[in-house]
Parts: sequence; structure tokens; C-alpha cells
Amino acid sequence: MTGTCTEMAWESVDLTGATADLPVAVGGSVAPHRLLEAYRHGAFPYPSSGDYAAEVNRALYGDHVEDGVITAFPGTDPYAVTWWNPPQRPVIPAGGLHLSRNLRRDLRNRHPWTTTCDHAFTEVVQECRRHRSSRWLTDELCDSLLALYDAGWAHSVEVWHGDELIGGLFGTGMGRVHGVDSAFTRVPDAGKVAFADLAARLPGEALIDVQVTSDYTTALGARPIDRADYLAALRDVDLPLIPAMGVRFASALAG
Repeated sequence: MTGTCTEMAWESVDLTGATADLPVAVGGSVAPHRLLEAYRHGAFPYPSSGDYAAEVNRALYGDHVEDGVITAFPGTDPYAVTWWNPPQRPVIPAGGLHLSRNLRRDLRNRHPWTTTCDHAFTEVVQECRRHRSSRWLTDELCDSLLALYDAGWAHSVEVWHGDELIGGLFGTGMGRVHGVDSAFTRVPDAGKVAFADLAARLPGEALIDVQVTSDYTTALGARPIDRADYLAALRDVDLPLIPAMGVRFASALAG
């Protein structure tokens, strides 16, 4: 049985057999409305950077698509994008983000940094793209993310040393979840300050979704929650960002 949908209908995707090492779906589109619908259902995309990467996806996941374990959405190349919704999702409770004592001391005494929100979304996305060896941030995906930013769904946090952008992150918020699609740092610890600023702008009960477990995010306080709990948080009442007006001094995060 081939797990194929005639349209990108996330309600038809069976998550019961989804594992951490397999996507839940392949194919479809990363157009803005399709991307937003995927986020609403807990899925995030990894588009292929070219024909070779798509063929690698075919080799890795083709048998699982044929067996019906992975859903195939319609598209020009069903392996041009993979969609992920792991059974355990790493999240940082906004009220429980951790900064090391040394970093807090440096923010108080040494780093003349400032932070902003939604002041340089495009620049942050491009910096995240430039600092990644894998090219999943394709032109089409970047265009869709910008459209979601223009519509008020996606947000960025920027860290500045004077007029120089030294770190940042971007992602999309809905329900009690603010996802972080990617982050970058040009200066040690600037990326951590971006996470801390995001947490400070969110209600304490909000969750910062970091999508993939890493030592970096674990040190910031990330912990896994079950997919069912994650999806329930997505469906909860929207908790918006604190209005992104003015500049927040990063030293205020040192407290």
C-alpha cells in the first residue's frame, strides 16, 4: 500500500507509526499557506537543495512510502521535501530558560549588546542560511517564511553589538508554542542571548520548540515532551509575543 494523499491533508496523516528517524510525509509544497497548515499540525519541513538531495530522500524513504508508513503528498517531485513530526519534541519552557552564571555576569559587566524583535527578519533568515552547511533554507522556503512574517505569524529576535548583527533566531508562533526554525551566532553566546530575549518576551507558560535535540539547546533548558502534549499546546489559546517595539538591552537578561 502506498501512503499517498491527493492533496496536502494533514488530518489524513497517520502518526501512530511515526518514529524519530523517519519523516511523517514527503512531497507537497512549502507555499505560505501550506507551511502554516503544517506548523498547525506539528510538522516542520526540510526541503531538498537539489536533484541529488531528492534522490537521497528517495533512497532513504521510498520503501516506507510504498509500505504506507510515510504519507506522500502530491507535487512535482514527492521527495523534494520531507516533513517531520517526531514522537518526542524538545521544548524549552519560556519560564525555565537557563543562562550560565558566567554569561549572566558578562551581560552585566562586559557585553555592550542590545536585542530587538522583528527589526531585521530577512537579515536573520539569510544569516541562518549562510551559517548552515545543509541548504534546507531554500529560496522558496525563505520567501514563504517572509510572507508569514508579513502576515504576523513569524518573528525574529536580533542581537546587536552597536550596528552589527551578531546573533539571532527566527520562527513561528501559535497556541502556547513558539517554534525556532533556526538560529545563528557570529560571536560566542550571542545566539543564547537571542533565546533568552525570546523567552523574556513570552508568557512563562509558553513553550519554545527547538525541533531537534542538541547539547546547545539542552544546556538552555530543553527537555522532551510527548507529541500528544506538544499538539495540545499548539491547539491552546494563542499567547502573543510582547509587542516588538523599541530596544531591549541584553544586560536586562542577566538578572
